[in-house]
Amino acid sequence: MAAAKGLAKLNAELTKTYGERHTRRDLMVPPKFISTGSITLDYALGGGWALGRTHEIVGPEGQCKTSLTILTMAAAQRMYPDRGVAVIDMEQSFDFGWAASLGLDLDPDRFVHLYPDHSEDVADQVKMLLRGGDISVVTVDSIGGMESKAAFDKKADESAMGKNAQVISRMVKQVAKLTRETQSVVLMVNQYRADIGNPRGGQKSAGPSALKYSTTTKVAMRRTGEPSRKVILGDSVSETVKELEVGRQIRAKVERNKLAPQGRAADFWFYNVAQPDQGLGIDWADEAVNLGIATGAIRRLNAASYELPDGAKVVGRAKVKAACLANPDLAAMVRQRALDSIAGDVMDQRVVSYDDIPDGVDPVTGLITED
Repeated sequence: MAAAKGLAKLNAELTKTYGERHTRRDLMVPPKFISTGSITLDYALGGGWALGRTHEIVGPEGQCKTSLTILTMAAAQRMYPDRGVAVIDMEQSFDFGWAASLGLDLDPDRFVHLYPDHSEDVADQVKMLLRGGDISVVTVDSIGGMESKAAFDKKADESAMGKNAQVISRMVKQVAKLTRETQSVVLMVNQYRADIGNPRGGQKSAGPSALKYSTTTKVAMRRTGEPSRKVILGDSVSETVKELEVGRQIRAKVERNKLAPQGRAADFWFYNVAQPDQGLGIDWADEAVNLGIATGAIRRLNAASYELPDGAKVVGRAKVKAACLANPDLAAMVRQRALDSIAGDVMDQRVVSYDDIPDGVDPVTGLITED
């Protein structure tokens, strides 16, 4: 009883000095996710992009990194109709027509597009976008394209070494706090650069080491060894180039994940030209077939027969894909069953809460009350 009295007195002093919300507690709750736009990548991540977190997407040029963020923002607009999405376009290359074709609503009431000059602008804009809680997803495109104000203002022969890394390091730490408070997602697109400090050469992702500690996931995107899908150009003016690439297979590998096991990879086909049997973007029907068979959501009855999640039986893999194309709900069922199968692997995340005035303390005077 004496110890309880002493603790109550300590709590009363802390309350009087630091205010009512002085005691921090970490509650463990299951994370919520926004879909990446790829059901196989959702599975590899444990559910998608976790809300309240920052994420890094890295890869060489032309690996669908920006397109993946567009699909994510479109999914966020469907998930949160009353919240907007934003792009901070450091590379000044955002294609509005391509974004609209992938399903992104470009209405100014639902979409914000910003052209910053330097890293300090990016840092201020991210914080401004997140602060009110009206934005669900912010895409920073890209970390590799950011340059500090010092370098932006100076001549080429004047050094501003380290300034950009300092700005980015400070930004990602501040942004991590805001994403937790507003339950938002920040996607940071990045590229590989030559590792000039390594005597053995090689490549590393751009940006400071703070990205490693402040981002929850890191997804590396590269082409697989599968040959790309091409169509014959009937009006080619070149004797050597008579084909046009319309689709390529991408492998998105989860190199870092602080909420689920890392190391999983997702392979999917991405089309930049619509085909008779396939629209623009990710071939989600093919994904549904692969993921369903791999996780048991689609049962293989024998060498040629399959049972779909709704109980229907079809013969031949092509008919399984056709059934998913005809009924998108089947793909949603496959995704959900696949995620349910790994739900136990996803770790709960900490949510900070605070105690009010402790028991045994008068809320007006702050004095310990008698039993």
